Amino acid sequence: MSQLLAGIRVLELATGVSGPYLGKLFADHGADVIKVESPGGDPARRHGPWGDSATAPQGADSLERSPLFLHLNTNKRSVVADIGSPSPSADDIEFVGSLAAESDIVVEAFPPGHLDSIGLGYEVMCTLRPGIVLTSITPFGQAGPYADAGYRGSDIVTYAMGGPMWGTGIDEREPVKLSGDVTSYQVGNLAAVPTLAALMMSQRHGRPSHIDVSAFEAQAGTIDRRASYLLYEAWTGTDVGRDPRQPQRASPVGFYPTADGWALVFTLPSWAPRMVQTLTDAGLGGEPGGGDSLAERFASPAWLVDPDLPDMVETALYVWLAGHTQSSVGAAAQVNKWGVTPLNAPIDLLDDPHFAARGFFVPVEHPAAGTVHQLGAPFRIHRDAPTGPAEQASAAPRPAPLLGEHDAEVRAALATLARQSNGSPDPEVEPNGEAVAAPATQRSEHEQETTGAAAGALADPRFHAATSQTAGVGRVDADPTSRAPGGLPLTGIRVLDLTVVWAGPACTMYLGDLGAEVIRVDNPYVFPTATRGLMVRPPREIAPELGPLSGYPDHDPGRRPWNRQNLFSAHARGKLSCTLDPRTELGRSTLHRLVRESDVIVENNSLGVLPKLGLDWETVHAVNPRTIVLRMPPMGLEGPYSDWVGFGANFEALCGLTGLRGYDDDNPTSLTSVFHMDPASAATAAFALLAVLRRRDGVARTGGTGVGELIEFSQSENVMQHIGEYFIDAAANGTRHQPLGNRSVARAPQGCYRCAIDTARPDQVDEWAVITCETDEDWLALARLIDGDRPPESAADRATTDRAATTIPPLSQNTRLATLAGRLAHHDHIDERIEAWTSARSSHEVFHRCQQAGVPAGPVMRESQLRTDPQMGDRCWFRQNGSVEQGWYSFPGRQWRWDGPEMPWRPIGILGDANEYVFRQILGLDNAEWQALCDEGHITRDYLNPDGTSM
Repeated sequence: MSQLLAGIRVLELATGVSGPYLGKLFADHGADVIKVESPGGDPARRHGPWGDSATAPQGADSLERSPLFLHLNTNKRSVVADIGSPSPSADDIEFVGSLAAESDIVVEAFPPGHLDSIGLGYEVMCTLRPGIVLTSITPFGQAGPYADAGYRGSDIVTYAMGGPMWGTGIDEREPVKLSGDVTSYQVGNLAAVPTLAALMMSQRHGRPSHIDVSAFEAQAGTIDRRASYLLYEAWTGTDVGRDPRQPQRASPVGFYPTADGWALVFTLPSWAPRMVQTLTDAGLGGEPGGGDSLAERFASPAWLVDPDLPDMVETALYVWLAGHTQSSVGAAAQVNKWGVTPLNAPIDLLDDPHFAARGFFVPVEHPAAGTVHQLGAPFRIHRDAPTGPAEQASAAPRPAPLLGEHDAEVRAALATLARQSNGSPDPEVEPNGEAVAAPATQRSEHEQETTGAAAGALADPRFHAATSQTAGVGRVDADPTSRAPGGLPLTGIRVLDLTVVWAGPACTMYLGDLGAEVIRVDNPYVFPTATRGLMVRPPREIAPELGPLSGYPDHDPGRRPWNRQNLFSAHARGKLSCTLDPRTELGRSTLHRLVRESDVIVENNSLGVLPKLGLDWETVHAVNPRTIVLRMPPMGLEGPYSDWVGFGANFEALCGLTGLRGYDDDNPTSLTSVFHMDPASAATAAFALLAVLRRRDGVARTGGTGVGELIEFSQSENVMQHIGEYFIDAAANGTRHQPLGNRSVARAPQGCYRCAIDTARPDQVDEWAVITCETDEDWLALARLIDGDRPPESAADRATTDRAATTIPPLSQNTRLATLAGRLAHHDHIDERIEAWTSARSSHEVFHRCQQAGVPAGPVMRESQLRTDPQMGDRCWFRQNGSVEQGWYSFPGRQWRWDGPEMPWRPIGILGDANEYVFRQILGLDNAEWQALCDEGHITRDYLNPDGTSM
């Protein structure tokens, strides 16, 4: 069977990370992606890491060996045209316009209005290609005061302004960014979802779409804490600060040393027995019988407030960990399903037995870089048993293209198309002797490997002559001026949501936004800790102590706390809820009836949960052959670690992500938990489901398979894509990468700098701004700004300052700092000079002064600052939502916008609110069947004890 996205043509006009990563998701799953680069190449070609070197290697092929470029651009073709300059040549504009006319999707990341200014804006593209999808990825969107002023973004700027950077790090130090460029990866990851959804609408209804992805808004709505923090602030008026350095706890959470490294220990209160069993099995639990063993202490209901217990636990824990290496500690803890995982560097994963067993790393030969260890697919497709061989959801990796490698073949193919459209003959050789597009039997190696019609009209002239209904895609011609709205791409699709915590629920939230009917199947006898609250009914007096990820309006849990909790509410908009206990025979048979009426099942529980509920793949496929099942295990369905348990933080540590972040001069105890794996998984999983639904249902005049498939979505293998360049570099150079704090391997200076107290907020003393210089020109602009912009001084200080000025050379005239290598070598000195400047100004003054000078910068925003930000206000990003049980508040808005059909914005789901709709209307249960469910205790709006009473 052809690749998932075979037959789709994508024109990539974006550079850097976000747009190219979107293009990679399409290219790696069968689409034909043509990357347009300037004559100097995508800036990513000059981006490290470069082993132990601070700068790129020199030589004729230096632009071909960047680990970042090699990772982001597999399976693409490269052509050259310089349309990013203010005045591109007419030939380059015509060339790109011709490519757009042959493309289904165009991805661009130019400043707003640039494409219009050169005659290639959205309206023109709709004329060139009816039904085209244009995805624009920018720092602040297509409109608003920051966009209108031409303000620039960067990975650290996006995270500081939109993401939860103000709450990331420890309270005694500056805020700290995430690893590498993972924020930019996530923006591209997210943008792929509406892009594919819009293509599905185009192929059904001929409707074009313009998608506006603001990196600022994408991070402001991220499920990694920020969305929950914004609700917490709306409900309680409290901004969420940084945590203290790893505290001592009876149920420890944090990084602890092993014999040769570090491990992340994650112990929920409900997991304490697992920890105690592990320590006791190792002879470290104390002698039972005297009331002082760990087992006896934890058996007391008062263990949470036992003042001696944290010391007892840590004493045993340190001894136990010292008896294990970093590579052995995980397996030892997972025997008892205790959430302990190693803190790995990317190099540790290259020969890890789990990833080796899954064949995840794939050696690919590159003509300039040699053998490149590319990453495999982020998800796999199964048609039969999940333990059998999986279909390759993505194409076998082809190396990233050389700069302009496919220019001649693509231009020749366009010339052939132009002659055909004019009725001219199709000679094999032009009068000047240059070859034109070859027949299909003589295509290039790339085109022969491309499945179906992926090479499209740019490879085979006969292809374009047939019709504009793309082979394998079934495009319908449409008048671009009609813009018939059609419907949302998932209208009529029913999703059963069996998800927990964040990754799975955020995925189903996106599906609901795109028109699906999402029904949560909630077991009322199993309270989902960390999904609907840390406790079933927390006493009101302790609610403020539960923290910002288990908050309630006005710190009041209310009568049904599970309907008022912020971590759940952040992803529960528009979802329905039915209550059913599938562990009973009646519950299971009723659930099977619901499967018969559903298109999709999504779950991200521990590996054995679904089979225990009678929803193993074979059973589901027998009950309803059309149902698609998306399983989201942390480590995949097979492999040595497939049954390991833990939270996203555990597996981020295991798969190399955590080892790349944090302060560069501190140890891992300063690494407070972040949860990047959750938003990364949610978006890619939604993308995978859209692709498989598209294959099942077909589009327009082309029929689909009509058969459901099992999507095996390994969350770790997906999030590893976001640091892919580090694996490539580690394999090539043997590098053991260390955290860089807020610095970068490719930009300098870059950092988070203390600012003056804002006079409008004198009670807020924790003020910071980030600044980054992506080019030598950026640095010169910043240096001149600092050199010529001294803070106001008193008369007494002026003489001292003037004397100092004669001994401190201006930054802009320091030739040692003119290059990236020089600035990286003298970063400490530069940081001192920058912070001397920023500490005299508010974070917003630093933001605007730098941006007006053309330097990417931004304030590190609290939730309350984000809520009142002018860009957010101009774009009306925050929206009212809530429920009758929690009230109505200002909620985080959507993470993308488009000119397509309006997406639903419905209230937050309430436990059991759709029982009658689901069981009486969808399933058509008669009165006796309904009463049987009631009598057996399935129908409720409360969580229940085994005897049926409310918890």
